[in-house]
Amino acid sequence: MKAEEEIFNKIIDAIQDIGETGATIDEISKAVPLERHTLSKYMNHLRADGRVSYKRIGRAKVWFVSKAPLQHIFRLSEEEKTYTEKIFSHILSDMPEGVLILDFDYNILFMNRYLTALFGDCIGQKYYRAFFGSSQEPSGIVEVIEGKAEEVESQVEDKEERILDIKARRVENPDGSFSIIAIIRDVTEKVMYERRIKNLSELHRLLGESVNRSYTIDQLCSTILKNLRDIIGFDMGDILIYDPVNDILSSYALIGYSREETSEAEEWKRGMALEAIHRKEAFFFDSTEKGMDENELARTASNLADEYNLQEVYAIPLKTKGEIHGALLIFTKKGKMLSKEDRGLLEGVSEAIAGGIAKIKAEEELILKANAFEISLNPVLMADMEGKLTYVNPAFLRVWGYDREEEVLGRPYAEFWKVETEDVVTAVREKGSWEGDLIALRKDGSEFNARLSASLIIGKKGPLQLIAVAEPENENRKF
Repeated sequence: MKAEEEIFNKIIDAIQDIGETGATIDEISKAVPLERHTLSKYMNHLRADGRVSYKRIGRAKVWFVSKAPLQHIFRLSEEEKTYTEKIFSHILSDMPEGVLILDFDYNILFMNRYLTALFGDCIGQKYYRAFFGSSQEPSGIVEVIEGKAEEVESQVEDKEERILDIKARRVENPDGSFSIIAIIRDVTEKVMYERRIKNLSELHRLLGESVNRSYTIDQLCSTILKNLRDIIGFDMGDILIYDPVNDILSSYALIGYSREETSEAEEWKRGMALEAIHRKEAFFFDSTEKGMDENELARTASNLADEYNLQEVYAIPLKTKGEIHGALLIFTKKGKMLSKEDRGLLEGVSEAIAGGIAKIKAEEELILKANAFEISLNPVLMADMEGKLTYVNPAFLRVWGYDREEEVLGRPYAEFWKVETEDVVTAVREKGSWEGDLIALRKDGSEFNARLSASLIIGKKGPLQLIAVAEPENENRKF
């Protein structure tokens, strides 16, 4: 084996000494004194190893040292390839990822079908120009070429804004020189999907924080718009709240406007938002697209785009559980576009935004009702299903003669009446409500007559609370 390797090395040295134009078998035999058939056998061994190749000129073969064995293999016709070369070339050509070979001057020596489908046939061109359209190498391969690393991995954006995963390393060629072999994959879709999931997760986190920390719809909507713009980067935006009874919209938050809004622009925005709400689906308008239907909605969007020098107008209904709570309007200036992922992201969080608005609405309604109880002149009480008081208003404390609610809460409501109240509770549970006259007991033991109206609060899992309003007889005269 050692003797054979020495002969192989002599043949390679002879070809290199003869020059770049290649060497015939006769010229090689003068430097390597072997019989012609023996020399042919060694030459074919070297060719099978990819260390030498030949070009046929007429009936003669001119031999060269293979500086790029893969390049050589792919330039051979099917008839000239060995069985192994055929199998190998088919595997490389049909790989579901890119195979790229460069020399140390960034010249592309080989690229398989995966890459030619993306970039065209760029063999002989500079890698950084063909892939990135730049005068510098941005993918980290320079570290391999300069000997700072044997292997590098990077993720970069090419000239078509595709995202490429690149893994490159240096390999030694049969003539002792080095080439760069890189495995390249277009991961744009994967990265965009991951970014969308990450951004969606971040938006939901921010929305959750906004809902938990906001006490009013104004505050919630302003925070939501800021969070959306921080992640998506649109230019202008509005959130409008919908009143389904009167079919009108109220502006609750806006962001990105550099000048005061005209009444016409406000009406145009409301018109688009109402259209999205009535359709119950998003409306999108691109001012650069020609041949759009000249309907009233398109004209409205076009007028708005002209007013603010916009390229894209996007109106999204804010709905959750089938109920419409408003509309989200997103605008981009000329020359700036929302990506498909961004538009999907906005639609994806619209239900969460609607849910946050619905929650604040419900809380505000409860606060209003609670305030109504607090200022009511009639005593109001609530009890759990075990019969213990959970709430009393100031009027109850005043009429029953107590100073603080702590004296009352947690006690059985039966303690505040002279007669047995079990029949009342049973009636409320069976019928949902009860009304009648009872004798009440004050803190000091004195008695008074009161008319009680009781109802049952029903939750998703059944009865939750009993709520009652008392009307003491002659209460206005006595207090």
